[in-house]
Amino acid sequence: MESLSFYENQFIKADSLISDGNIADGKELLEEILAQYPDFGKAHNHLGWIYYNKLSNHDRGIYHYKLAMKFEPKYPPPYINYTYLLIDIGRYAEAKDHINTTMQNLENFDYSTYHSELGRMAEYENEYTTAYNYYKLAKKNALNPNFIDNMNANMKRVKDKMSIFEKLKLKLN
Repeated sequence: MESLSFYENQFIKADSLISDGNIADGKELLEEILAQYPDFGKAHNHLGWIYYNKLSNHDRGIYHYKLAMKFEPKYPPPYINYTYLLIDIGRYAEAKDHINTTMQNLENFDYSTYHSELGRMAEYENEYTTAYNYYKLAKKNALNPNFIDNMNANMKRVKDKMSIFEKLKLKLN
């Protein structure tokens, strides 16, 4: 059996292949890694991403994200990727529970991104004041100027959707 460091290097190659758009070869390499090290959480995260984003196989994406979180509990990417997937397939209650659990258990928690996702769910549920407030929180914790611009656009869009009473209530708070 080859050493784990060999497979860590293979993982870096797979990540690079995926970044370069060579998804098929990256996927194949990730599967080879997992054949030898089935508990390699980062490889599970990347496979989850491929299944979710490139193959639209949500069940396989969920499967791999859950394994990634199990085997690499301090590795942040599968937590947010799993959140994106749950929201995209309309499983809002699960996504909210997942976010709350992640907030309590993950040390490197990205408040801006998660607040943005809570805002996105609230907007989908036509809870515009709640969405506005989450986008505002996301902006408050953000450092990336492009992300801040995006939150400003989200807040404007949501405000445009609000009734006159919601806008008045927002002004009073």
